[in-house]
Parts: sequence; structure tokens; C-alpha cells
Amino acid sequence: MNKLKDKAVLITDRTTTIERRISVNSIRNMTASLAVAVALASSANTHAQSGPKPYTLQADPAISSIATNQQQDEVMTLMVAYLGLWSAEDPSRYAFEQFVTEDAVFEYPYADDASRRVEGREAIGQALRKFPATASNWKFTDLRLFQTLYPDIYFVEYEAKAYVPATQRTYESHHIARITVRDGKIADYNELWNRDAKAAAFGTSATGQN
Repeated sequence: MNKLKDKAVLITDRTTTIERRISVNSIRNMTASLAVAVALASSANTHAQSGPKPYTLQADPAISSIATNQQQDEVMTLMVAYLGLWSAEDPSRYAFEQFVTEDAVFEYPYADDASRRVEGREAIGQALRKFPATASNWKFTDLRLFQTLYPDIYFVEYEAKAYVPATQRTYESHHIARITVRDGKIADYNELWNRDAKAAAFGTSATGQN
């Protein structure tokens, strides 16, 4: 019985056994490509690439993979699309709705009350197109994907940096998000960041004000 308990603890502690990394240049190139593709309303075939993947899979051989490579690729594509919205030159023309389910829920527990929970495809698209305007020159690095014991739920980490015109300060923070995917789209998204870093850069309270 103790052996079984020890094994259960090991599996629980190591749910993040699969990790994918994207280089800085790859993120910029992919987000730029997606932004242009969405703006021009091109077909899905435009996104197909025959070259090598811009990130590598790091897996523990002692623990089998829960999700398929296709599922992992879908999540990375969705995350790049999400970050592409923030770094787009004109977020108002970025059709992010195509990447989320009709009943999707986006939650930002550290944001202000009005932005903490956004429900529905249309509301999410409208809200997310406004968020990036609070700063400029958004850059994202060290994007990593972690698999859980559920094939449709992942954790994502990345570093964010932007310039805040209102305070003339630079925002730099580590972000972590839980993402649930259904039918190739984001069904649930919950993201946290360094509240002190955001408060210092945006000149707001660290207790939850955006």
C-alpha cells in the first residue's frame, strides 16, 4: 500500500512531465504570421507549414504521454494566437473569436472586478481587444507548455514585457495560465501574473486592480 501511495504522489507531483519551448524569434514570427492571416481572413491552409516545428518536446520516458502530438500542437497554436492578439499592431482587427468556443470562459483573478471573468465568445473577443491598449510593444518569451493528467487541460508559462505610456515604465512579469481545449478551441482560460510587478509598472494597487 505504501508503494502505491508513493507512486501516486510521484505521478501527482510530476504532472508537468511534458514541456514544449518556443524561441523568442519563433514566437515573434508565428504571432506576426497569425495576425496577418487573421486580418486577411485567409483559409486555414495558409497556416500549414511543412518545415520543422519551432519547439521541441521534452518528456520523461518513465511516464507515458497523455495527449497526442496533435493535441499538444493545437494548444501551442492557440497560445501563439492568444499572444499574437496582444502584440498585433491593430488588435481591433484581430478576429480572436475563431480561437475560442461559443461558451468559453476567460478568468484573470488578479485583474479588476470588471475584467476578472469574461464569458462567451463575443464578450471575450471584445474584452481582449481592449486589454493590449493599456501598454505597447508587447513581447513574449520563454513560452512553455506543461501537460497534466487530463488530455484537454494544460498549464502554460511565459515571460511578458511591455512599455506603459501612462507611467513611462516597463512592465516585466512571469505569467502562468491553465488552458482547457475543446474541439481545437479554447474553452476555459485562467491566467495569473506577478501582481507587484504590474502594480509598479502601471501605477495601480497590487491587491487586484488592473
